[in-house]
Amino acid sequence: MKINDKLSEVFDLEPVEYTTITPRMDDIVPTIKGSQQEYIENDFDHVRGNIKELLSTGRSALYDMIEVAKQSEHPRAYEVVGTLMKQLADMNQQLLDAHSQKQKLSGTEKKKEEPASQVTNNAIFVGSTNDLATMIHNMHKGE
Repeated sequence: MKINDKLSEVFDLEPVEYTTITPRMDDIVPTIKGSQQEYIENDFDHVRGNIKELLSTGRSALYDMIEVAKQSEHPRAYEVVGTLMKQLADMNQQLLDAHSQKQKLSGTEKKKEEPASQVTNNAIFVGSTNDLATMIHNMHKGE
């Protein structure tokens, strides 16, 4: 019997299956001689891949922490879950920021189109309410 099984039996918990994280060999990006645009593309792809992998790992850790929090019902465990959720949300924002930074660096940032100037002519009536009522009455009569 493994130590994890013994601990699960002692604490009356279900055993947890562990997965190992193996580093990928494609994480090492070879240096490519080329234009500045190619460097920006390669760096962006590398950063984007790192952030996506961190998000995936964080999501897996979040699910595990939620299980720990449910089983332990300890306030600190729920606090850790909340912190991890905030960190994952921040990483999502970093991913979006990386896209906007790439657009700025590559010069493909979409410029906001200014709407066509609109001319609004407002007709203002200057007069008393009696004059306005008379004018409306005459408009209804067709005069």
